[in-house]
Amino acid sequence: VRPQKNIVSTQAMATVAPAIRTRITSLFGCKYPIVLPGMSWISDPSLVAAVSNAGGVGILATGPLNEKETRDAINVIRSKTRNPFGIGATLLMPGATENAKVAIEEQVPILNISLGKGDWIAERVHEYGGKVLSTVTNAKHAQSALESGADALMLTGHEAAAHGGDVTSLVLVPCISKRFPEVPLVAAGGFADGRGLAAAISLGADAVAM
Repeated sequence: VRPQKNIVSTQAMATVAPAIRTRITSLFGCKYPIVLPGMSWISDPSLVAAVSNAGGVGILATGPLNEKETRDAINVIRSKTRNPFGIGATLLMPGATENAKVAIEEQVPILNISLGKGDWIAERVHEYGGKVLSTVTNAKHAQSALESGADALMLTGHEAAAHGGDVTSLVLVPCISKRFPEVPLVAAGGFADGRGLAAAISLGADAVAM
């Protein structure tokens, strides 16, 4: 039996009073419905921890990292915050599967996966009470992600970098929220301030990534 990691689960963080209560703040146990997405060479351990300490959810970019670097980065984040955080894994990219396995071994509270089938990830993450946030760009991918066990979806509109689709956030968010009304949604692409957050929530999202 492996020793229990010194982690803060989303259940333990549920007592934090959110400034704005949404399905994302309830699911992730954060104070604000704001997510730092895993941007390569930007979302490093220090920034991830800072966002989580400020009440949002920071997600570590693991694209540039190997397995050892990912494990070391997770330990650095844990040394800087006791709040929920996540790691990103773009499954189509080399090394992403290995980095996802490291995150599971370290029992990271949130795994943000994209561009790949993540049913095996969801199964293992749910075993320790973690959550899976799947990044999608259309309704077909959203359906597939939910069938694979995703707890929430990050919708990347055309304005989003890297994995943005052809449809803008203004159209994509209400489309997916109408199609999957029971699913917590994070809107990504074109959001940068409180007005954008208010707009995203009015469109049917539960948080923004920025």
